[in-house]
Amino acid sequence: MSTLDPGGFLLRVLALSGLAALTFALGTLGTDAMPLRPDTSGAALASLGEEYGDLHQWTAAILAATDTLQPESAERARVLAGQLARLIGPLEDDFERTTAALSTTQLDLVLPLWERMAFAHAGFVMLQEQAAGLSDDPAIDPEELHDLAVQLTAVLDFAAEIQRMVLDELTTPVPTAIRVI
Repeated sequence: MSTLDPGGFLLRVLALSGLAALTFALGTLGTDAMPLRPDTSGAALASLGEEYGDLHQWTAAILAATDTLQPESAERARVLAGQLARLIGPLEDDFERTTAALSTTQLDLVLPLWERMAFAHAGFVMLQEQAAGLSDDPAIDPEELHDLAVQLTAVLDFAAEIQRMVLDELTTPVPTAIRVI
């Protein structure tokens, strides 16, 4: 004859159900605790390309305007140089956001191209400083602004080409060794 201890039995049942509840809770926490970061690299690269396109339009307009400016139109050239400096400014933040949107694996995949992109953005910084300096010069010659816009066009063309190559590299599907029978 065995005597059942009702208190001990109840403690064992409660302990087992508590352990089951804890196991379930820990199992569900493990799946939701570390969500994957969404891939925003394509959108960031496309946005950067749009920024290049917008700045290219402004640069073309400044080139057209400086073609008709006379040397005595220093005030107008100065204002255009200031506007150009303000337009170039956000590119650096956009480049940083785009870099942050790329995963380490993506950066490894496009590193030689991304180094060229960084070189182009260093050119943007230099041209922005030059444009800001021209905007402070009361005796600016419109030809100086024209030359700056020509240089900016070249850097924009280079950066846009690299941006397209990076976007193509990251969006091209990787071939697999699956055979169709």
